Amino acid sequence: MSLLILITSGTIALAEPASPPPVLLAEAQAQVVDCSDAAEEILMKTDGRLLSIRPHPDRCTVVVLITKEGERPQKKIFRVSPVTDQSEPH
Repeated sequence: MSLLILITSGTIALAEPASPPPVLLAEAQAQVVDCSDAAEEILMKTDGRLLSIRPHPDRCTVVVLITKEGERPQKKIFRVSPVTDQSEPH
């Protein structure tokens, strides 16, 4: 934690940096989707290697590296909606 020190007209004032209220932070975290199950399912279906997972409020973006014998690996991006639970490669 850092403190901000203000010196004005010979007086010293200490101020704590502003931080979001805990309630707002908890609400924001609750709005982000848990993508671990979707990523696991995609990895099992594609036999790929996980590059990244990006949770969004309404979907998950899962990036996978898929290797085929004798070919260069391909990066595939899957956008998964938790409502329909269907993944679409892009």
